[in-house]
Amino acid sequence: MKIDDFLRLEWSAPGSPLIEPPRFSPVIADPSFLFPEESPDGNWALVAHSAWGLHRYSSADGQRWLDRGLIVRHVMRPFLRRAGGEYFLFYEAYAPFALPLTVLPFRRPWRSSVRLTRSADLVRWSRPETALGPDLDWMTEPGLGSSVSNPCLIEDDSGWRLYFSASLSWIPDCGFSEPRFIGAAGAPEPGGPFVPYPRPILDPATDPRPGVLGAGSLKAVRMDDGWIGLQNKIYRDAEGRSRSALFALRSADGLSWTEALHEPLLSPGPGWTASHVYACDLRYRESDGLWYLYFNARGGWRIPEGKERIGRIIGRSAARSAARTTGWATGWATGRSAQAEGGTA
Repeated sequence: MKIDDFLRLEWSAPGSPLIEPPRFSPVIADPSFLFPEESPDGNWALVAHSAWGLHRYSSADGQRWLDRGLIVRHVMRPFLRRAGGEYFLFYEAYAPFALPLTVLPFRRPWRSSVRLTRSADLVRWSRPETALGPDLDWMTEPGLGSSVSNPCLIEDDSGWRLYFSASLSWIPDCGFSEPRFIGAAGAPEPGGPFVPYPRPILDPATDPRPGVLGAGSLKAVRMDDGWIGLQNKIYRDAEGRSRSALFALRSADGLSWTEALHEPLLSPGPGWTASHVYACDLRYRESDGLWYLYFNARGGWRIPEGKERIGRIIGRSAARSAARTTGWATGWATGRSAQAEGGTA
């Protein structure tokens, strides 16, 4: 598929959340998933983080998910893919209990790295190894800490590329930090070693939109004529409140990016997505010709105000939409109407 074909896709409405936070956690976030044909047991597979670490989920249909339990503690923001017959799970690792302790008024500066663990069956995982640390000057913000996070692994012409977030921006009305920059690193193999580019590839200071507070995360997909990226920019709205929405970007080389659509692909709406739409995982399934986008969203600003939950939207081409059955068309049209009323594109 070409970039312009992707930009003309029709998307379903978010609907209700599919995954709620586990007990004693205000969040379940940053989903990354596998199709049934990729997983060992023939089910959909998904990983996401709570306040306590990474959970593995399975589903027969991609909608009703069963929590299979914690697989890694004291980490967040996972990215899961299969390559060369094994599963690679990247994530942001931090000091034990540092994430839940961010609710306290006084806390130590943050420090995190991107780590990697591998598995043959999604159940038993290898000893974690550090894939990327906050080793360059722009990966540290004085007073807030040092951070690399939000990994996204893509194969390119010269080997493998790891997109990641780095450094931190303080978001006053939320009371916590969000990622400031997007960077990239190259490697000859999916497991590294990863060498980061010397400077960020996305910087809020040079963003064409006013009021961007942080770069958030970037998930990239290779197309026939370039790259599509989905970035959840953190920005101020017209009333001065922080927001996050998924913006579609385009690129010829996957490194120099421009906005592909003026309006967000997915933005806050009523209910569980009221304040922020955050990170996502976007993938195309050849067997049904559909694009699947899982994301997490927040219903309020400060931690006591709203939980983070996981939902899904589905994209399909206009040609396929015209050929769908009446029942499917009615449901899709209803979803599009509800989506428009909720403020999403």
